[in-house]
Amino acid sequence: VRAGAAELLAQVLESLDPDRLGNQVRGGLVRQLGKLEVAPLLGGLAETAIADRRHLPIIDSLVRWAGLTLEDNEPLVRDMIHRRANAVLRWTGLDEKLANSVIDGIYKMLAEVIVDPNHPLRGKIEEGLATLAHDLRHDPEMRARVERFKDEVLANPALANWWQGVWERLRTGTIARLRSPDPALGGQLAEAMAELGQNLRDDPALQAQINRFARRTLVGITARYGDQIVRLVSETVKRWDAQTVTDRIEGAVGRDLQFIRVTGTLVGGLVGLALHAVDGLL
Repeated sequence: VRAGAAELLAQVLESLDPDRLGNQVRGGLVRQLGKLEVAPLLGGLAETAIADRRHLPIIDSLVRWAGLTLEDNEPLVRDMIHRRANAVLRWTGLDEKLANSVIDGIYKMLAEVIVDPNHPLRGKIEEGLATLAHDLRHDPEMRARVERFKDEVLANPALANWWQGVWERLRTGTIARLRSPDPALGGQLAEAMAELGQNLRDDPALQAQINRFARRTLVGITARYGDQIVRLVSETVKRWDAQTVTDRIEGAVGRDLQFIRVTGTLVGGLVGLALHAVDGLL
């Protein structure tokens, strides 16, 4: 069953038009994201993270990133200070000392922010994050800006190209994994199928939901395509010859058809004998 299910899923993924299916999936995601107002959601997530103190690692990462960025661009910072210094500073060489002082001061401040959880700069960053979270939820202008940015991102052709590449890699990777002889994947798929079967067997709520969905689906299909289904079945049966009908009935009934034949023969013979005897008596 596992091997059959894996091969069936792989064939379905191969038979579908990757470009068309990828565009349909992307279109569905874009429509759903277009209906979703992301600003309040982001604001709520930020407020929850701040309340749980989960924003502290983010602040540490930002400070370390700032230090690494300054280190990588130190020549650029020195050149900016040299160009902005006046002629007297450049002539006396004080511009170099000024550049060293500025850079060393920034490094020292970043190091203090990392080691001191009560540093004033941390408080400013946390205050800014709290203000941003509040504005995302309650400031109409901020929410409008976020929505405009979201719409611009969704309408950007680069996003469509990126998604198409992601979808194609996901599709080909899934097909390769489904047909891979790797026992680990087979075990995972078998385990997932076994867990699904166990839930279907033991979960009454899940059973009721699936049964309700199946009934609604069948009723909907019958109501919408009932006439076409009846016409298709009728036309198909009309094209069958006697041998085809016999084969179909024998295949559906099975061994019980032999008992029906024997019973019919015996009943017919007994009825014939009875009629013959009645005729002789009269």
